[in-house]
Amino acid sequence: MSATQLTAQLRQLLNRGYSIEDVRNLVPVPHEVLEQAIREHRLQEHSRRHDRLLQGQADFAMRLGRWS
Repeated sequence: MSATQLTAQLRQLLNRGYSIEDVRNLVPVPHEVLEQAIREHRLQEHSRRHDRLLQGQADFAMRLGRWS
């Protein structure tokens, strides 16, 4: 299995709710592959939080516009 496929599968585990420690202890993969999956997962989570923040700001601005 390629490093890209392993990284994708590890990210799926993280997205399904497994903790980073669980994945580290349950899945025997090379350290660099695991760290890459963790970095990608954290980046994806950061992006999701940022998107939710922007959506909340947009919703608030739209509500303010209706009151004017």
